[in-house]
Amino acid sequence: MIKNFFIRSGLCFLICGLLLDVSIAETEEKENSQKGKSYEAFQYFINGDLYELSGDIAKAISEYQKARTQEPDVPEIRLALARAYFMVKEIDSAKVELLKIDPKNNEAYGLLGDCYRFSGKEDSALLAYQEAVKLDSTDFRSFWQLAMIWQKRDELQKSIQAWRKVASLSSFSAPVHLQLATLLFQTKDYDQAIKEYQRVLDLNPNDVKALLGLGACYEVTGELEKAIEPYQKFLTLEPSNANLRNRLISLYLRSGKIEEATKEAELLYNLKPEDMEMKKSLGALYFSQKEYDKAESLFTSYIQSNPDDPSVHFYLGKIAIEKKDFERAEREFEKTISLADSVPDGWVNLALVYLYQDSTQKAIWVYKEALEKVSDKATIQYLLGSAYAQARQFDSAIVVLLSASDQRPNDTYILFGLGSAYERRGDFDQAVVIFEHLIQLDSTHASALNYLGYMLADKGIRLEESLDMIKRALEFEPNNGAYLDSYGWVLYRLGRLTEAEVQIKKALKIVGDDAVIHEHLGDIYNASGETKKAKKEWKEALKLDPENAKLKEKLK
Repeated sequence: MIKNFFIRSGLCFLICGLLLDVSIAETEEKENSQKGKSYEAFQYFINGDLYELSGDIAKAISEYQKARTQEPDVPEIRLALARAYFMVKEIDSAKVELLKIDPKNNEAYGLLGDCYRFSGKEDSALLAYQEAVKLDSTDFRSFWQLAMIWQKRDELQKSIQAWRKVASLSSFSAPVHLQLATLLFQTKDYDQAIKEYQRVLDLNPNDVKALLGLGACYEVTGELEKAIEPYQKFLTLEPSNANLRNRLISLYLRSGKIEEATKEAELLYNLKPEDMEMKKSLGALYFSQKEYDKAESLFTSYIQSNPDDPSVHFYLGKIAIEKKDFERAEREFEKTISLADSVPDGWVNLALVYLYQDSTQKAIWVYKEALEKVSDKATIQYLLGSAYAQARQFDSAIVVLLSASDQRPNDTYILFGLGSAYERRGDFDQAVVIFEHLIQLDSTHASALNYLGYMLADKGIRLEESLDMIKRALEFEPNNGAYLDSYGWVLYRLGRLTEAEVQIKKALKIVGDDAVIHEHLGDIYNASGETKKAKKEWKEALKLDPENAKLKEKLK
């Protein structure tokens, strides 16, 4: 208070000098009169200043009014009076005084901007603050107000420039840098936003707003590992913040860190054991890590209070499949379907239960019923076609798969199933057309390369092409036993018996006992003149496939 008194008293003496200077060019008579007025004005101004400092604004206004009456052309008097009016919310009176000041200094423009802003006249306030900073480029307060107005108007680049000016005019201010960082984030200038958040954290490592902002920047730029760190720091400060812990769980999942996600979910579940959604989420995480007993316990508890949640019945069905409890799995998937019959998952897994039990016709019936309920027809048709093929109903398989392919002409799964169905029906040429089209769509499709290569080798045609296809398949899957068998078989067809034997034996070692591979090895031995070895391999093949007439004929 004493310091302010001396500062403002110095201003008063300056004003007194200004008041006295006004009378120099007057006549002597007027000079004497003016000196009296100037002195009185000075006294009133001093009194007003003292009242203002003491907090009695009403009396300050009265004294300033008297000073202005004596000397209406002195800007400092009107400015002091306007400021006092503003303090007591007499905005119109303050504006009247300010508008009469000519020329205005930056302080007058700044206060005029405040008056307009208080009156809701944002455009006029903006112009006034702009005039203020033109007159004084260090006017911290006017730059602040400009930054706020432009931010409110979504003129973000202008607001950013103003905030930068505010930051340059002040000692380090965390709120200013946080505002600046937020705007930079909004304008997608993430690198600069990160720098501003980091400046705040360098001064205060526990600033929660900066931690959240920094994490969000890294998250949106896809730097998930970096995003995790500030979120973890935040949670050490606020361990019960459920929303952020959920966000961290999501980040771990997106980063493929299932174990870390599960630990966070366990912590959250311990904080909120009554939260049913958290219970379900934790159950799903346990399921993904094959901790089926833990998952089943949570899902069973959840379903007691939420019996009509189809997703949990679905999970319980999947767990039952893993435990080979097909009866329960069937019940759970039927319940899933009854609650959400337009969702394919329930139907698909119910059919899978039947396929596991070799009930292919029941699976076909499920797929056919699903076609009447779900919107994704092509997926169900693909599965239905595969089931028909498994049941050796190739005509039906081809009809359904062609319909699926019409809906998804470039779907490689459907094309592979269709090509396989044609080949198994004995329509070799059409199968070749389908597989060649598939390979044109995806030259890295190892299964298609192997299938077509083996088909050609088995026919004894286009053998060099066949060899090249199977080699390419093995480049993608070098330890695939079926592909090694195909490789050996095409080498056999080319007469390269020693190389063929090596590849077939590799395949047998990887796959184990397989009727086709034993038969192929027997054929190679037979072609090499090793009849006893050939018969031994054919007998092994016949044990594995006792109805194979071709093997019986060879053994004769």
